[in-house]
Amino acid sequence: MVFRSKSVLSLVLLLLSVASAAQLKQVAVIEIPGRPGFDAMAFSGKYLLIAHTGAGTVDIFDTSRRRVVKQIEGMAAPRGLAVDNDASVLYIANAGNNSISMASTKDWQVLETIQLPISPDALLLAPQRKMLYAGGRRSGSMVAINLALGNQVASIDLGGRPDQMVYDPAQNLVFVNVQDAAEVVAVDVGGKVARRFKLAASQPTGLAFDSRNRRLYVAVRSAVLVLDAASGAELARVPSAHGTDTLWYDDATRSVYAVAADGSVNMIHTSDDKYFSEHELQTEVRGHSVAYDPARSFVYVPGGREGRSKLVILRRVENPNTSLQQADKLHPAETQVATNK
Repeated sequence: MVFRSKSVLSLVLLLLSVASAAQLKQVAVIEIPGRPGFDAMAFSGKYLLIAHTGAGTVDIFDTSRRRVVKQIEGMAAPRGLAVDNDASVLYIANAGNNSISMASTKDWQVLETIQLPISPDALLLAPQRKMLYAGGRRSGSMVAINLALGNQVASIDLGGRPDQMVYDPAQNLVFVNVQDAAEVVAVDVGGKVARRFKLAASQPTGLAFDSRNRRLYVAVRSAVLVLDAASGAELARVPSAHGTDTLWYDDATRSVYAVAADGSVNMIHTSDDKYFSEHELQTEVRGHSVAYDPARSFVYVPGGREGRSKLVILRRVENPNTSLQQADKLHPAETQVATNK
């Protein structure tokens, strides 16, 4: 009888835990000018910056007014973005003409262009090193741009095709996914490969980093791997939609937001060394980019639907038993536009 009571209690606690998990709720679908095709996103103040590859622009989306207020035009297949808020500079990787455009985050005007020996996709700014890194999947290499020495460019051989990158200031290492080698490679301050973490999975693409708990999150073919940043040991593997290739880690919620090419968003719990999917939601667009705004608890997913560009806005709701209308009471300034479609 005591055993049965304990079993019932355990079941109740489990159900309560599941019921209290956070969920994602769709709150808006915004029209974006230009044909579909999006890549990296970044924040600069109240603005969400979107690499709009299909339109050849970088879209400046005002998160308060929920509209594109400016476009940086004339970009050539823009893919990677990196923001230096201290210098008020936005770096844009132009895969179409082997260059990086530098634009002001004050007036969004292009200031300068850096020519590269590769076609750049991902960008990473490492402020501690005063370096900007660009990876080129098609070229099979990456480059380091020394911002302190007049944007001097140097090539780094990784032995494969680089994808996403993250910077670990504690170890002063840049981690890079090498897709065709199924490795995560660590590059030191001298541009040399310091470590190679061989993965028991294929096609690593998206990469995110939890600097406080020393965890690397790696998107592979149908899962997200959790690695120890010091040893490369695999600590966990969370199933995710096939084609998951973009990750965004948020320290405030201790969550990884993983997006697949079909527009599905997987919100992965990472607290207390427990890793599992809290909620996976299929959005109304096809697209693989994601950004999370902790100030508003919003997830942004740009993509296409019926040949038109859309930006889906999701809200992270901590208590799934709370209706969307109740949640909107916490954000009264946003309720008028929350249902615009």
